[in-house]
Amino acid sequence: MLGVLMMNTGTPDAPTPEAIRPYLKQFLSDRNIIHAPRFIWYPVLNLCILPNRPKKTAPNYQAFWTKEGSPFLLTSLAQRDKLRVRLTELAGEPVAVELGMRYGNPSVASALDALFDAGVDHIVALPMYPQDTKACAGTCLEEFDRSLEAALAVRSVAARPTVDKIAYYWNAPGYLDALAQSVREAWSYEPGKKLVVSFHSVPLSYQASGDTYHESTKATALGLASKLGVAPEDLDITYQSRFDSRKWLGPFLNPELRRLAGEGATDVAVVCPIFSVDCIETCVEVDKEAREEFVSAAREAGAETPNFTYVPALGAADSLIDVLANLVMAKTC
Repeated sequence: MLGVLMMNTGTPDAPTPEAIRPYLKQFLSDRNIIHAPRFIWYPVLNLCILPNRPKKTAPNYQAFWTKEGSPFLLTSLAQRDKLRVRLTELAGEPVAVELGMRYGNPSVASALDALFDAGVDHIVALPMYPQDTKACAGTCLEEFDRSLEAALAVRSVAARPTVDKIAYYWNAPGYLDALAQSVREAWSYEPGKKLVVSFHSVPLSYQASGDTYHESTKATALGLASKLGVAPEDLDITYQSRFDSRKWLGPFLNPELRRLAGEGATDVAVVCPIFSVDCIETCVEVDKEAREEFVSAAREAGAETPNFTYVPALGAADSLIDVLANLVMAKTC
């Protein structure tokens, strides 16, 4: 039986400092995120960051949350359910699909347990990031490997399951078409309007170790612009969410928005293709803070009615589900 383990970053169990703290601790203990020596980093983490940062970020989570729970988790579960249905249609037999978060719940280990309980003998590991970098897809696949070995060590399985991994899908058939359609549904391009394609930044040191993120983000943005017919002078590729004092991949989103406003831009759309599901980063840093940055700068430059459009992540759109289902099915051939 075929099984798919979808993986994403994760979310706290609740929008409270008490729930954010263990989630943040797990995130900031990941060596793919923080490279500082443990004897230096752990005192900073436990004595400075964890007692204070959850209190500061809780209001953002509370504004993001709904009565039903975390939109990030709810959309991820919708992706899981729709992918299960689509794969079952394509395979002509049941396909098990589970969701595991790199940080928080449901965990990758619990998702693997569910797959084994379903009787799978072929697992496709699927990080939900279109572009590959060790801080996103890379760390998810590492956690998958660790959890798989741990599960096999305590389970009686007839044979080791076949494992395939999908590390990225930005260049998969249909993906850029789906992304372009999402932009068209939110924003209409005309010459002079600006399309800003922004990605989560990573330290420049990643490139030296062979990380291909810079190349794949640029190729994604250029491919999207081509699909939309956006002129080269109206395309801007940026990065956001620099985390510490290391040198990070840029240019950064907010300074670029200020530059565009100062040069007379009055209508921009921002799309963030690294995310398959909207999260605190896209909803707060981009749709709220970057919006305020551009509108303020444009008004200072003389624009009366500047327009900022955030293009939502693809989420559980059928177009994305079809792309992922076809990729998974290709692994079974």
